Amino acid sequence: MKKAGIVTFYYQNHNFGGLLQAFALPKLLNERFDVTAEQIPYALALPTSREQAVPPRCRTPGELIYQAGIVFFAALTRKSIDTRKKAFDRFMDEIPHCGEVYDDRSISRCGESYPVLVCGGDQIWNVSNGTENLSVFTLQFAPKQAKKFAYAPSMAVLEMDSEGRECLRRGLAGLEHISVREKSSVEVLKTITEKPIEVVVDPVLLLRAEEWAREARHPRRRKKYLLCYLLSDSVSQRKAVTKLAKTLGLQIVTFPHILGDAVRKCDLFFGDVHDYTSGPREFLGLIQNAECVVTDSFHACVFSMIFQTPFAVFERSKPGEKGNMNSRVYDFLEEYHLQQQLVTEQTLSAMHEIPHVDFTYAHGHWETRRAESIAYLENALKDEI
Repeated sequence: MKKAGIVTFYYQNHNFGGLLQAFALPKLLNERFDVTAEQIPYALALPTSREQAVPPRCRTPGELIYQAGIVFFAALTRKSIDTRKKAFDRFMDEIPHCGEVYDDRSISRCGESYPVLVCGGDQIWNVSNGTENLSVFTLQFAPKQAKKFAYAPSMAVLEMDSEGRECLRRGLAGLEHISVREKSSVEVLKTITEKPIEVVVDPVLLLRAEEWAREARHPRRRKKYLLCYLLSDSVSQRKAVTKLAKTLGLQIVTFPHILGDAVRKCDLFFGDVHDYTSGPREFLGLIQNAECVVTDSFHACVFSMIFQTPFAVFERSKPGEKGNMNSRVYDFLEEYHLQQQLVTEQTLSAMHEIPHVDFTYAHGHWETRRAESIAYLENALKDEI
């Protein structure tokens, strides 16, 4: 068996969708092809701050009380944060991976160990991650004799500065096969490479619903619930979810968003059940068993479709906002004919019943696209299997 190394957001990634896609690709490669695939733990290079230090200013008593409150609640939830991180770390250990952790300076050492190297999926081609990381995520560290290809990376943000554009151009030049997750990325990439670019499904869509159901860990909840997973800091969206849940007579189960070592303030008092204990397996079970899902997460939308759970999705960024990442969700909803699931605070607040979703077309289309994506992988690996 030939070894294949995968570079993506895997190491210390405490994001549900990010780890589940890192789980899916090696599982498919190991079970479908004569290849031993594993994740290469890569520690992201931290961006260098170009901002000037801002002199401290005098704070008002109100600001001091507010800051003290945030510190107090951060201390209360620190144990819960550690519990969630441990759940992610346990799942991370279950994903096939090599034993060494690399950074952008040392990762070239692992190149000789893998005749096949794959970059993807998730937002690894987001130029805002910095050129050090973009260089790694386009496999520029790999030796010339290695087979190198991309599987379903996302650009997320379609705007590029000249430095990011040049780094991505160099990386694409060294790849034998290029695929992306969103069709909206194709026209942008065509301006920097003449190589053919295929659009394939996200790695989580390579596994069928019954396979994900076997990986899921089901919740022990007696009351019916609405699952809410919001990554934005929108208070108005949370108010709309609260109103909908009250109308429907459902509990709100949330995953409070963690930034560094603190919980985002808009999540401190939002929802009925604050879930800090779930890892990716429990995340799957909670989506599968929810009455409905409200989210702004790409992968929460995808798993709602997989499990045929009614869902509604907010835009995470305002149209025209710098760093707008809505294209990922737009492309998914359009391709799977689920555009009606995109909502605003106003439309969600006005709902009086769980949104009905017909997943017939989505699941039929998914099976076709899944087969096409597996064919892409077979073609990219044909000299190695």
